[in-house]
Amino acid sequence: MLRSEQIALGNRLLEYIETKTTAYSDSVYRQPVADYICESRAEIERRLFFRETMLCVGLSGRLPKPGSFITDNLSGVPILLTRDSKSRVHGFLNVCRHRGSQVAQDCGNAKSFVCPYHAWTYDLEGKLVSRPEEAAFDGVERATHGLTPLPAVEQDGLLWVCPTPGRSTDIEKKMAGLSPEIAAYNLQSFHHHDSRIFRRRMNWKLVVDTFLESYHFCVLHKNTICSIFYDNLATFDAWGPNFRVVSARRTMKELKTRPESEWDIMEQIVGIYVLFPNTVMIWQLDHLEVWHIYPSNNDPNQSVTRLDLYTPGSVETEKAKRHWDSNLDLAEKVVEEEDFPVGEGIQHGFHSAAQSHITFGTNEPALAHYHRSITEAVNAAAPKG
Repeated sequence: MLRSEQIALGNRLLEYIETKTTAYSDSVYRQPVADYICESRAEIERRLFFRETMLCVGLSGRLPKPGSFITDNLSGVPILLTRDSKSRVHGFLNVCRHRGSQVAQDCGNAKSFVCPYHAWTYDLEGKLVSRPEEAAFDGVERATHGLTPLPAVEQDGLLWVCPTPGRSTDIEKKMAGLSPEIAAYNLQSFHHHDSRIFRRRMNWKLVVDTFLESYHFCVLHKNTICSIFYDNLATFDAWGPNFRVVSARRTMKELKTRPESEWDIMEQIVGIYVLFPNTVMIWQLDHLEVWHIYPSNNDPNQSVTRLDLYTPGSVETEKAKRHWDSNLDLAEKVVEEEDFPVGEGIQHGFHSAAQSHITFGTNEPALAHYHRSITEAVNAAAPKG
């Protein structure tokens, strides 16, 4: 975050603390329950948000050096990302052009990918470089049978890919003015420590909702994070459908005794960025949690989420590993034992006749903005006439 923005943000939060207030929206927002359970709506969202748009799949640290590769199936499409010998990032469908087997698994380092079915071999740029029984494929040119490329971009330390070939790679348009702030974090310097996968009976949007307000901190999290953060107190700022929610740690009021030139705002906040539609990036003291949230199994009642933890330096010692493992364990514990069980109960209740809408108060502006943005995108993509 830019230094000037840190100071302005610090002053806003200190004012909220002093006046016991928060950022507000203009009005109450009512979100239809059907949007969390309707199968036809879910199919539109899968196509629009998880097939036809660029998705953030992690920080550059997931491809730390030439030869690195990762696979990603969370969108429902088998994706392969590589970093070639010149450190360029490439995206492909992880599908052999012979009989369709996946040519790579998990993540790691490689000079080439050998299909486990018939040993067709591809390089880091997706070129088909060899295959057994070459003479049996007369007229099937290797030059036209490389891995199918996907739009992929590395920018400001973020990795982006679109699951559908031929789509736009205009990340600046997608970020809608947020890029300078993201660039100031120097995300390319962070190291990927570890990841966790969560599969829950919750609509994917309901998982995102978990992160978008602090109103619940001292109710749901009374024995965990309530003592660390002010509840029902946060800033809200938007860049198109993307936005930022910042909550203050209870130590923040100590800044009032220091001149602004000595302020270190980043130690006093939790900063939550939503990169529309499904990535939640959270700044915590000196490290980052990045949550990638997807619908699952073509069922509006199921989702799959990957949490990545990124550290400010490489983990060289067992002591450092235990420290970062502990941070990841805490993040997992809070959502698994507190947030997600409540969320699954909410999803179950959506199928009752209790209400047609849920209500976001004016003290929950991020929720209103997020769901309004989704609705606007769905309506804009609807057939005209």
